[in-house]
Amino acid sequence: MTDAQTTPIRRLAAPQAVLLEQPRHGVPQTSEMLFGETCTPLDRDGDWVKVENHTDGHVGWLPPGTETSTPVAPTHRVSGRVANLHPAPTHKAVPVTVLSFGSLVTVTEQADAQCPGGWVRLDNGLWTFGKQLEPVAVPLNRVPVETALRFLETPYVWGGRSAFGIDCSGLVQVALRAAGITTHHSSGMQRNDDRLGPMLPHDGFGPDGQGIDYRRGDIVFFPGHVGIMLDGATLLHATVFTMSVVTEPLADVAARAEGITGVRRPVF
Repeated sequence: MTDAQTTPIRRLAAPQAVLLEQPRHGVPQTSEMLFGETCTPLDRDGDWVKVENHTDGHVGWLPPGTETSTPVAPTHRVSGRVANLHPAPTHKAVPVTVLSFGSLVTVTEQADAQCPGGWVRLDNGLWTFGKQLEPVAVPLNRVPVETALRFLETPYVWGGRSAFGIDCSGLVQVALRAAGITTHHSSGMQRNDDRLGPMLPHDGFGPDGQGIDYRRGDIVFFPGHVGIMLDGATLLHATVFTMSVVTEPLADVAARAEGITGVRRPVF
């Protein structure tokens, strides 16, 4: 048993942290952890720590110097696309950092008890505006497409799953998790994940994606890619074609991706 395996569960104390496929710089990022998420250390290589993210089970290497802390039960999650953290409960205090949608926080104080949704203090001593948060007790039941639309124009980052940068499977993962469906951070694994709803039967997709009566919210898979249908003809996805989250005609994406490999229809 390694020292890392005997280390208690840790909570990410930084706004975000990359998870790399190997314990060295310069290798691809495979996923990302958000503020407040917890992980189990699995192994150690010098100052690198291999962890399993409890949110989605993803395993990767945290770089040296990644700030973690002892877990504290979260009271809220960030419901705005981002939430600024300030050193004082006023908009005039320059933000010192920012958290992404889905980050988990612990509120310890409210600046004005007569103003629900106003300034609140977190357990790290910083303040944020309460209307950017929602209690963790609130069910995860957001509409996936509406969540994904909040990420429009977000930069494409391989392995990203935050407002700081996101990839195709990260966008699908974030959108579905906000609706209460947990899935992998991998388009191939998502395609094989029945939690995303049934795979729709078809007799073969046309070169422009025809062959299915698409609905808003359908998850469409391509070779090495995935996106969410905005309507019957438009795909919402994070793509290297524009290096951002965009909407495009499904026919254009299907032609560029050389076909569609499957369509799942989430059930709520």
